[in-house]
Parts: sequence; structure tokens; C-alpha cells
Amino acid sequence: MKISHIIGILAVVALGLAACGGGASNSGGTPPASTPVELTPAQACSGEATLDDQLRCMLQVAKIAPIESAPSIPDPLYNAGNLLFNSTLLSGTGTVSCASCHPTNNAGMDKLALHASLRGSPNPIHRNTPDLVNKLLGGRKFLMWDGRIGVNEDGSFFSPAGDKLPGGLDNMLAVQALFPLLSRNEMLGYIPGSGTGTGENAIAALVGDPVEANPQPVWDAIMVKVRANATIWNALTAAYPAVPPAQVGIQHVANAIAAFETRRWNASSPTANFHGYLKNTRDMTDSAKRGGILFLGKAGCYQCHNGPLFSDQKSHNLAVPQVGPGFGSGSGATPPQDKGRFEITGKDADTYAFITPSLWEVKVTGPYLHNGVYATLEQAVRHHLDAAGAARAFRCASDAPLLGTTPVPCSDSTTAPALYDDMIARLAPELQSPVTLTNNEVTDLLAFLNQLNNGTN
Repeated sequence: MKISHIIGILAVVALGLAACGGGASNSGGTPPASTPVELTPAQACSGEATLDDQLRCMLQVAKIAPIESAPSIPDPLYNAGNLLFNSTLLSGTGTVSCASCHPTNNAGMDKLALHASLRGSPNPIHRNTPDLVNKLLGGRKFLMWDGRIGVNEDGSFFSPAGDKLPGGLDNMLAVQALFPLLSRNEMLGYIPGSGTGTGENAIAALVGDPVEANPQPVWDAIMVKVRANATIWNALTAAYPAVPPAQVGIQHVANAIAAFETRRWNASSPTANFHGYLKNTRDMTDSAKRGGILFLGKAGCYQCHNGPLFSDQKSHNLAVPQVGPGFGSGSGATPPQDKGRFEITGKDADTYAFITPSLWEVKVTGPYLHNGVYATLEQAVRHHLDAAGAARAFRCASDAPLLGTTPVPCSDSTTAPALYDDMIARLAPELQSPVTLTNNEVTDLLAFLNQLNNGTN
């Protein structure tokens, strides 16, 4: 079958006539309507003769196309965002910056399972540092592992601050840039006298908890520091020449940071790796092509990792081993646990579920999953192949990630059997039937995943 013939099937076939109740004939004389059923990429493309034709056919059926180019960012705005991103002025303690967790290489990842909180080691923050690639590309709707920041259908933003967001924010990435400034464990710090050590500071004392309920005093205090730094202030006002300096506020800081991140981290090259393959400007190895066919077929990855972001932007429970200090209500549970998107929506179906991450730059975004429990991409892939088995086999003593030389908080199926039984009982339908791949097939799948990068992030 030629690749052009895929248009003729459109990934849909009619599988018989609609059933008639009780076996009676259709008395109306009108033939029953056919039932269109969507073919999987593997079904639609089984007749292709070569690896290349089969993969290209499957990509078309799965609607995987090149991601759009990043928007143009003016140099003054990029430069101001770069300064702000790397400045410790934005923290309550004056000791950490955005770059403390998001270095300006490696897709903005710190390569740690869990970063140390402002309490210091061995006290980690709640979740793995997210990458910063393509955050405004590919029709993205959510940010953060649990999707607590994003954009509504009408273009308005949602966030933990509700209606307390400042006006004039350009996009949801600018919204997100405001929240590490409010996180006591990440950048804000703690109220003096709270017994939390070096993270205590005066700005942290301006508001109670939850900080997001009254964020403006913190943002105002940060702006005082920004205005007092001539280098940063001059760069910020130069980025907004049409805005009177007296009106430059925290929203402009957030917009500049978002602009810097958007220009610095994007995977939309017309020639690099998988993008080049999609645009017919470069080839891939046969191993990577076989891996792509597995990704879109037998391995089932495309069920959740699809579209231009390689993400369905939905939440799924993968039964990820419970490591870390927990999150939200789970922080106070025994043992500590992270119930994922449930903490945002309150929906039982979202318990232990997290938004499907994009796979762009997945080669360098380890450690993997929301708590960094897996150090290598192969470990993360093998978990997906048998999530229930991997969760039950995980052992804190041998498998838990470290913060420095100290294991992070951890529970496993021997120390918290009820928790693990509950996670596995709620496992995403897509992962309930284990997939058996040979070691060579896993190698091919990894070869494909390693092509999903720009080479400059």
C-alpha cells in the first residue's frame, strides 16, 4: 500500500451494520447505518512494505505532525527575562533563583529526583522539577504535574490564586512563573521563629498560609527589590518602552521570564532528529524506525502520548511508587502520599493520576515521572509495560532515589500494602494489560524516544 493511499481509508472503516433489536427486520425500509470504527495505526498501516513507509503511515494515522515554531521574542524582552530567571532577588531568602532548579541547559532540568527544599537536606520539595520545553507550543492546556495552572476555553487562566492573579499576564507560562515565588519550600521561605532554619525571612512573614490566598504582599515586596537593582530594572523597563516605569509590575516580571523560557527551550527545529524526519529533511536509523512502529503499535505508547506534544493532556494513574514527602492532604497522611490531580479536582477518578508529560527532550529529562523515582528512561519505559508488577516489585531499601546521600521518604508494597493495593486497583485502563517486549524491542523503542529532541536544549 502506498502512503498516499492512507487518505482513502482515513483511519476509519465500517464494521458491519448496526444491530436490529430482537432480530426483527428493518420495517422502515431504510438500510441500517454503518458503524464507523477508528483503526489503530498498526491496523491501518499493516500493508506497508518498508519500515519507512509503515512508520510514516502510522504517524499520519496517529496525527503526529511537526510542532509549530516558537513565537518570535524581541531581544530586550529575552534579555530581561534571562536576568530575572537567574536572579536571587525573586526569592524571599535572596539565596535561590529560578535557575537553582532549572539550569539553563538540559531542558531546564536539575537532574535530581527531588530538589532540596529551603529547609535544606534531607528535606526535599514535593515533586520532580518539570522541564521547560515547548510550554507554549502544541496547543498545551495545562502546566505542572497535576495541571493546576492552565488556560480555559475562553482564554482566561486558572491557578491556585484564583481571582488574585494580576492583570496583564501574557500567557499561562507567565502565570506559572509567579508561583515558585509563593512556595515556601522553593523560593519564598518561612516565617521567622517557625523553627525552619536558614529559610526564615521577613518577606515570608508578610502572609499566612495558604500563601496563594493573599499573594500580592509577596509580589509587591519582590518588586521593591527588583526596582532597587539598577541592572535588572533598566533591562525590564527597556523591554517595555511603552509602559510608564511606575506601572511596570510583577506581571511584567512574569511575562519576561515566560518569554525567556519560550525562546530558550523549544523543540521545533526543521532539521534536527525526529522533527527533521517528519519534515523529510533527515532520516533515522532502522532501530529508531522500528521503535517508532512499536511506540505507535504493539507497545501502546501512543494511546496517551499522541499529538504534537506527544501528550493527550489528560490525567492517568500509572501506579508510580510512592516516594517523596507527599503533596497536599497526602503530606499529612501515614505514610506520606501524593494523590496527584485529585488534590486539584477532588474527583475520585483523579486519585494518583498525573497529566501525561510531553516526550520532547525525554532523552535528557530524567529522573523520570512526577517524583523522579526512575533514574533512567529504560526504567520508566519498563514500568509502563507492567505498571502493576513494577509497583509491587519496587523496594525502598534498594530502589528509592537519594537526596545527596540520604534516601527520600518512601513506602513500598511491603511497608504500605493497602496504599499500593489501592493504587493498583485504580490503575489506568491503558496499563492494565502488561505488554511483553523483547530486550531488542526495548532497545529500539528507546532509540526512537532518543530522537525526540532538538539538540540545543
